[in-house]
Amino acid sequence: MAQKQLQAPHDWVPFLNDYFESLQAGGQSPHSVDTRRRQLTRFALDVQRSPLKVTADDAIHWLASHEWKAETRKTNKNALSRFFYWLAATGRRADDISKALPSVKPGKAVPHPCPDKVIIAAMRKATEGEQIMLRLGAECGLRREEMTRVYPSRDVVDDLIGSSLIVHGKGNKERIVPLPDDLAKILRTFPDWLYPGRWSGHVEPSYITKHLGRIMGGWNPHSLRHRYATTLWEETHDILLISKLLGHESVETTQRYIFMPEKELRRGMSALSLSA
Repeated sequence: MAQKQLQAPHDWVPFLNDYFESLQAGGQSPHSVDTRRRQLTRFALDVQRSPLKVTADDAIHWLASHEWKAETRKTNKNALSRFFYWLAATGRRADDISKALPSVKPGKAVPHPCPDKVIIAAMRKATEGEQIMLRLGAECGLRREEMTRVYPSRDVVDDLIGSSLIVHGKGNKERIVPLPDDLAKILRTFPDWLYPGRWSGHVEPSYITKHLGRIMGGWNPHSLRHRYATTLWEETHDILLISKLLGHESVETTQRYIFMPEKELRRGMSALSLSA
């Protein structure tokens, strides 16, 4: 069952509509706009104060009152900062409370690459569409929302060696990743969206989560990207290349995806051993 969309308070609606229109005009993807919509609507419902009367203390109290992971806290703080900056920049508010919001330290996330044995077991019980999801994540490093936007007749292209996939990433940024030959052949059999929506367009990212959740035994779709990054690191030790293939803006983000390869760890443990 689809999750019921939250409705913002009446006095927030015109401001939010104008703000989301500005995000769309700036090229933000529908997924990014929808994420901001959920974050700001939740804040508006919790604070129960007009956006013109919200104080920095209101925003700080709201951020401090939730048991969030660092990354979630950071994205919610960014949502508030950008919205209230926009209100001031466009003359809708005289002051800019975003300047008073504290910076949020990024969390030290531990990489969780999905083990190959889990992926192989999932492939055995997967449908054809689910097998492609697994491979797009584990062999090509795609995010859930990027899987939903694959349109094979447009996005599968020939390169100098074989085939590649044009990936439509965050912020409408495109990147190109190599495709295994057999996966490229399978994708080319789909003339329309790889995962078409019920009425038009393509499915939502939740569709990917639901289907992979059924077969991955507790591992989430993002762990496939961690597997992709870790395997590439073992083979290349080229973090700039991996960052580019993942669509990251900084290598600091990429470092959080790479698990210390077991082969190197075991070799290091052998060197430390005191046994004869």
